[in-house]
Amino acid sequence: MTVATTGETHENKVLIEQVTILFESMLSLLLINLLVSACLIIGLWNVVALESILIWVGLLLLMLTVRMILYFNFKKQFDIKRLLIFRLLLVLGSGFAGIVWGLGGLLLFPEAKLEYQVFLLFALMAMITGSAYSLSIYTPTFFAFAPLTLLPITIQLFIIGGNVHYSLVALSIVFLIAKSSFNLKINKTLKRSLNLRFENHDLIEKLHLQKTEAERANHAKSKFLADASHDLRQPLYSLSLFTAVLDESTKDPKIRKIVDQINVSVDALKNLFDALLDISKLDAGAVEAQKVDFSVQPLFEKLSNAFDMQALEKGIIIKWPRRSCSVTSEAYLLEQILRNYLENAIRYTSEGIITVECKLIAEMVVISVNDTGIGIHQDDLQNIFTEFHQLDNAERDRTKGLGLGLAIVDRTARLLGHDISVTSDLGIGSTFSIKLKQGETAISEERSSAKENTLTDSDDCLLIAIVDDEKIIREGILQLFQMWDYEIVAAASSNDLMGQLDQIGRQPDVLITDYRLADNLTGIDVITALHSKYQQDIPALIVTGDTDQKQIKKMNAGQWHVLHKPVSAAKLRTFLRSVQKTEAMAK
Repeated sequence: MTVATTGETHENKVLIEQVTILFESMLSLLLINLLVSACLIIGLWNVVALESILIWVGLLLLMLTVRMILYFNFKKQFDIKRLLIFRLLLVLGSGFAGIVWGLGGLLLFPEAKLEYQVFLLFALMAMITGSAYSLSIYTPTFFAFAPLTLLPITIQLFIIGGNVHYSLVALSIVFLIAKSSFNLKINKTLKRSLNLRFENHDLIEKLHLQKTEAERANHAKSKFLADASHDLRQPLYSLSLFTAVLDESTKDPKIRKIVDQINVSVDALKNLFDALLDISKLDAGAVEAQKVDFSVQPLFEKLSNAFDMQALEKGIIIKWPRRSCSVTSEAYLLEQILRNYLENAIRYTSEGIITVECKLIAEMVVISVNDTGIGIHQDDLQNIFTEFHQLDNAERDRTKGLGLGLAIVDRTARLLGHDISVTSDLGIGSTFSIKLKQGETAISEERSSAKENTLTDSDDCLLIAIVDDEKIIREGILQLFQMWDYEIVAAASSNDLMGQLDQIGRQPDVLITDYRLADNLTGIDVITALHSKYQQDIPALIVTGDTDQKQIKKMNAGQWHVLHKPVSAAKLRTFLRSVQKTEAMAK
């Protein structure tokens, strides 16, 4: 029973605990009283006058009754505010017991029989020894009991005199001194132990508060990252759109040089922002992994759409696996890892082939990205997964990356519980791999990464519906797509879009929508409304600045295309070309 509260000082907590423990041990003390008194009465029954025995037994029972009342009073009414009273009751109760046992040393003392005198003395010493451990918990009770118990018989032995009796007196005094010293040491050890316990308790409380505060801070940081991601990406997205318009419309070499420099700066800002945000979320514990079984073939198709064009611009061919595998992982996080692998492979490969492999080895699936790039020195292999570590980039050229991609890979793989590895030969190339558990569910490898697209063939030119609640974004997309000779319907909301489509009397071929819209609506709501209106699965692209895992899962659940802001003009063009390609095949 611990009654100390967090508001008490350590000294007061220790005192409360001492009083509590001693009261809790009172029943055992009373039992010792009964056992020792019973032995004493049996041993002296025919030696001491019956009247003396009965008087002492009466006093003993009175003492035991009083102490029992004190015990039950403690059980019912103990309160920290009444601590002083209960401390006093303990000391008075022990003093009363000492007086009763001390009177026993006189009332039961056999005048002419030395052996019984020694028996009585040792019985009283046994009583002190039996109760010493309990009374050492709070030493005032011991010093109220032990001296009063031994003092009367010691004086009686001294009065009788003689060598033997003086020796017994000396023995009694030495016993009392030794027992007092021993009890003081026990009490000191107990108080130290209680102090340590309360210090540990306080430390645990502080750690709990710090843990709670850290969790609150992590939650706040996670919310900030999700909100800031959208808000900060919006102007960056609009900036990338208008620079793309400049890039498309400017022919003057001097102006083009400036535009190219703007594009480089925008790309560098985008890459830095994405990398810092991703690694911050991982460090903050804001990313949750919910692994499921899925086929990696749709993921390979998605990565192919994203990287084939980029690789071809450098004269590199990417070879993709012909057969798929089922794995157990988190699709979005696995995609992040493979994207970083592919970006590194393209960045550090000037010619040759990048090969993506998916192999089944001993019930494990190993996905690897092999390149024919510059390779990595063996001494650097252990450091490439640390943040801001870059090879052959002492001047911090941003075109060679930021040194965060593989650090993100390492943190993400640890979150997923997947093993990653790298092998490399300097000047020959590198292989980055990730090992995953094979999925238990058989998944068709022929499954498409998106729903079947039904396209209109009434016009050769695609009609693109744009929904974004920020005017500057709509203006940027409008100017860019018009330069690419697409027809555009741009709206701020789903209702606005439906009204414009009704006016022109035409079904859109493609929908591009922001995820976060006004009035707590989302791009998914727009897609659902459009599909419901035309009873067809019109190809859709969601553009988002969100990094919250729950929102991303909602977007990916519908198998729509998802691009994260700021979206480059090249990615938008790749998406539209893939839609046109699908339309041509459908015809």
